[in-house]
Amino acid sequence: MVLNTRRLFVDLLPVLDAGTVCDVGSMNGADALRFRGALPDARILAFEPNPGNLERMRADSRLAAARIEIVPVAVADFDGEAPFFLVKTDYQEEHDRRGMSSLHERADTALRDSIVTTPVTRLDTALRGSGAPGRIALWIDVEGKTYEAIEGASGLFADVCLLHVEVETRPCIGERQRLYPEVNRLLEAAGFVELATDRPANTEQFNALFIRREIATSHRRRISWPVGRQRLRRAVVDVVRAVWPQCVRRLTRLLGRT
Repeated sequence: MVLNTRRLFVDLLPVLDAGTVCDVGSMNGADALRFRGALPDARILAFEPNPGNLERMRADSRLAAARIEIVPVAVADFDGEAPFFLVKTDYQEEHDRRGMSSLHERADTALRDSIVTTPVTRLDTALRGSGAPGRIALWIDVEGKTYEAIEGASGLFADVCLLHVEVETRPCIGERQRLYPEVNRLLEAAGFVELATDRPANTEQFNALFIRREIATSHRRRISWPVGRQRLRRAVVDVVRAVWPQCVRRLTRLLGRT
């Protein structure tokens, strides 16, 4: 099922009573702010290891006002330190490659810039003993390290209700990166089912939304409304795209405000 997974993730947060949301690979905290809008009282952590991004996040008064906890580490399947490969970024341009740095060295040599050393944590280590209330939702966008970030959350799986992950179907970021089929198998074995993707699953890079299997069953009726709404949005946009292509952008913005 191809839907707007970002909107669906946000819509499901209050439905599933998430008490903690981890924005992993936050870049600028924009998604963390969306999560705060859906969950006024939840604990929200934004993990970001890129020094340039961190500087700007720490200076952003909106994040402080929204009580977003900025965590200056990379997330993977171990605790320690690792080289972090920065890509060439122009901070004068909006979002210019700001989210493309990675624990993988970029396969595209034209993108490579400098290398810094970053602290690395497993998510289950980061949240261990934190007294985090309620269920946990994970938003993971870590440039080719999704599999490792999920493995590093294995100690939390019993409490995780929802995962939104960026995945790839070929090694377009790092030569040794783990790909979507492996991520899918890992999550299925851990008790999760795929709810939707934002592009067809044969696309080079896309986002996938997973939900814990027993929650999908026990909350079927409560989940059906947000899913149905996103399916309707998608159907309307598809029809308009086919009939009036020039109206798609305007209609998409309109639907985004409803």
